[in-house]
Amino acid sequence: MLVRAASEEDTPFLVRLACAAYRDVVSRQFEDWDEDEQAARFADKAARLPFMIGELSGRPIAAVAASVHPDHVFLDELLVLPAFQGRGYGGHLLEREIRRARARGLPLWLHVLRLSPAVGFYERHGFIVTGHDDDFVDLELVVTAA
Repeated sequence: MLVRAASEEDTPFLVRLACAAYRDVVSRQFEDWDEDEQAARFADKAARLPFMIGELSGRPIAAVAASVHPDHVFLDELLVLPAFQGRGYGGHLLEREIRRARARGLPLWLHVLRLSPAVGFYERHGFIVTGHDDDFVDLELVVTAA
């Protein structure tokens, strides 16, 4: 999988990707899905975050964004089109972010929706649950500097 920086032209793909990836879990957890509201929310996020796009044969299938803070790296988003989930592409992008956090000597933090199957995905990659509320589960991976 080729990974490249997202550009403004990738915003429509990022919005479609987020809607495809989140529709089921948001509908289950909140019993509601408003496509226009979710699309607008994610378009705003796409404009603010440093997204990277994962491509297969020139076709975008995934995206990741992480923000560096003084005491941690926050994994803002990791999304894979549903048709490509379970094939290792998300793990590839996650390992990339783990390496970046390790190079900085910082832990990697994230939170996911409480009902998301991604909780198990992150636990399988060594993350531990550090907290939760009614909506989200917080996870952390402590990394050692390279």
